[in-house]
Amino acid sequence: MPVYINLSETKYGILEGISSVELYDNGKIKECSVNKKNVLNTPAGPLTPQYRDDGARNKYINALSFYKNGNIKKIALQKQSIVESGIGLMKAELITFYESGKIKRVFPLNGKITGYWTEDNEYELAEPQEFILPFGNFKKKIINVLFYENGNIKSITLWPKELAKLNTPADKLYIHYGLCLYPDGSLKSCEPAFPVLIDTVIGKITAFDVNASGINGDINSLNFNENGGIKSVITSTDSIEVTGKNGETRRFEPVLRPGMPDEAGMDIIPLKVEFYENRIKINENNEYVFGIRDYSFTIINKPLKIFSKCSNCSGCNGC
Repeated sequence: MPVYINLSETKYGILEGISSVELYDNGKIKECSVNKKNVLNTPAGPLTPQYRDDGARNKYINALSFYKNGNIKKIALQKQSIVESGIGLMKAELITFYESGKIKRVFPLNGKITGYWTEDNEYELAEPQEFILPFGNFKKKIINVLFYENGNIKSITLWPKELAKLNTPADKLYIHYGLCLYPDGSLKSCEPAFPVLIDTVIGKITAFDVNASGINGDINSLNFNENGGIKSVITSTDSIEVTGKNGETRRFEPVLRPGMPDEAGMDIIPLKVEFYENRIKINENNEYVFGIRDYSFTIINKPLKIFSKCSNCSGCNGC
């Protein structure tokens, strides 16, 4: 049975119409939903948490959550509102906060993707947001922006259909899905939209992650050090032969495994190479660490082949 409370005091105002609530062991609200209109004076300005379902795209969720000290953690809004962020005014339907009260992440839209409301429907509602960055300017539709506590951008998540052109330390690249920044605004990582040859200390590696999901722009397949050097790269195509001083050779390459769920096709498990001052590590495995001066490296660049689950049966109508 839902718990019904008439009034509850928060740091941001009195909540009315709480229809469900979860509490911390100190008796303070952890998260709750409401069925009456409330206007809370949040660090992002006066905002109205979601209190009714207005249609097919609405996520009817716990509209509010709080940290144990009572500071706001998340607010899902009844309607899109304007908030002041580290990059100026932004439209928002969902906002998360650091425990200090500073804005953490802003989602311009927060629709529920179902058979009645598709990703394409949600994308059509999205509006381009302009970004002026040290390594390039662009105006694209975004899913969210993550901020550092000081208000500087930490990451940007693009809608999957969007491409942005950036002047990265490696080259001018088209990126999709997202990018991540260091606190000083320099580029930390990005997701190449197409396979691209990247110069590394062991040779040219084709950077591209065939499995990149675009869930958020926080983690990407091409990573840079703060000085602009290559920190790590993911390749879905290339093989690396490592040869020791005595002529012993090991070969590393992306792995193919049966696809899920029907196992009719093959999935590619990419290869990850991390670069340190005088060594490299392959696939995050401490057993595969090689000193650059102690080994020679041969990289075999290959074209990307996507393995279809289609069996090419006769009379195929395009399964």
